[in-house]
Amino acid sequence: MKLLVTGAHGLLGRALLQADWGADVKRVGCGRHADPVGDVSCHAVDLTDADAVVELWRQLRPDRVIHTAALTDVDLCETEPELARRVNRDVVAHVVAASAEVGAGVAHLSTDYVFDGQGGPYSEQDSPRPLSVYGRMKLESEALVLDAGVEGLVVRTLWLYGHLRSVRPNLVTWPLEALARGESMRIVADQWGNPTYVHDLARALVELSRRGVAGLFHMGGSTFLTREELVRHVAGHFHLDTSHVEVITTARAGQAAPRPLRSGLRTDAIEAELGWTPASLSEGLERMAADTVFRQDFAHLVDPEP
Repeated sequence: MKLLVTGAHGLLGRALLQADWGADVKRVGCGRHADPVGDVSCHAVDLTDADAVVELWRQLRPDRVIHTAALTDVDLCETEPELARRVNRDVVAHVVAASAEVGAGVAHLSTDYVFDGQGGPYSEQDSPRPLSVYGRMKLESEALVLDAGVEGLVVRTLWLYGHLRSVRPNLVTWPLEALARGESMRIVADQWGNPTYVHDLARALVELSRRGVAGLFHMGGSTFLTREELVRHVAGHFHLDTSHVEVITTARAGQAAPRPLRSGLRTDAIEAELGWTPASLSEGLERMAADTVFRQDFAHLVDPEP
């Protein structure tokens, strides 16, 4: 099997390309530049250019495409809706069309932002009701994959965390770095979710893809908590001071895009399909802290001086 991962240089893209797919899978990535990910080659492509996408797909002839590339800045999506449509909906149409031409199955990543946050955690059977431009575009993109006639898989996820080099800070590494430096932080106390360890999500996508599973699944961690509780949990795990943390409500945050407050994703279906339970936040932090790269980059936290 030949696997193509879009968004190869992001957190999930890197985790997927570095995951254990087995010797029979040839991995290749694509992104805004052609820097390799470990020993995996990557191709530079503008995914908003439909012709460029088709040309690359014809060149590579993948059997399976995992589409992780997206514009995830929800406030930017709200203020620039045409950009959001171009990147989070139209690009998916390009990927699906090119994949259909070469006979490739498509796995697409979506979000809990397709829900309104009034009754989470949500199952796959709950009716979506997005509050934001970002959520609407992701919901429309799901239909493009599931209704396209290709072997389509949509995995909704949320609050992704983990540590890999050359990726942006996420909802665990950002507060971890800020707390370690003693910086002031503002954290909302009324947004709920279940943080997802990136290597669990990558493992799930590996197993679903190798089995040729299609349909809609939710994937998240097994700990349900607020963003404030998450930061305090991270601080406690690494013995960091939280006296500089200011707790606010979402209403006070002044964000352009509305947030689903009581969100979260139920994982019963994907657990039944895969036969394992995603990590709790404590388990995910333990695994992250035990990783060699993390221990090198955060040595001052995992091996503090006496």
